[in-house]
Amino acid sequence: MQWVTRLSLKRVVRERSNVGLSKAATIGVLYSYQTAAKHDMVQRFVRDLKNLDKKVSVLCYITEQERMHPSSGSLRYTFGHEAFTVFGKVSNELVRTFIKMPFDYLFHVDMDANALLDYIVANNQAKCRVGHFDSSRKHLFEVMVKVKQTNPIDNIKRLASQMLHYTGCMEN
Repeated sequence: MQWVTRLSLKRVVRERSNVGLSKAATIGVLYSYQTAAKHDMVQRFVRDLKNLDKKVSVLCYITEQERMHPSSGSLRYTFGHEAFTVFGKVSNELVRTFIKMPFDYLFHVDMDANALLDYIVANNQAKCRVGHFDSSRKHLFEVMVKVKQTNPIDNIKRLASQMLHYTGCMEN
């Protein structure tokens, strides 16, 4: 899947810009479900964005094993690995629609790389893509946030907080 993402980045050139968080109207939030606590932290981040009067769309990657967890049952905006064909084509309408959305900001709220989510980030129409700092993935994001890592929940909490802080400081 990584080679498909790299090919997409070379083949499709999109104009990226920064509108400033205060002027942004549409925001995408992309993450992977790992635990109920992480999910709750991301939901808090989504609420914070909505409290800023932003239209927020959320997409969550979930594995079959995680889908069995009781707290994941209420998720309506999830997809699994079956959303992609073996040749890297999107076969899921929810994912296809999310990729085509022209967000002002796309926040990828994960600490670790995931080839499927990287593909979505690379192909999304967002003006500004924001993610966790990883020198091997700097081609995916216009803004990268580095946070001190301690435990998984605090990491996500700090990442979301820093994403809001730094994009809030940016104006074009």
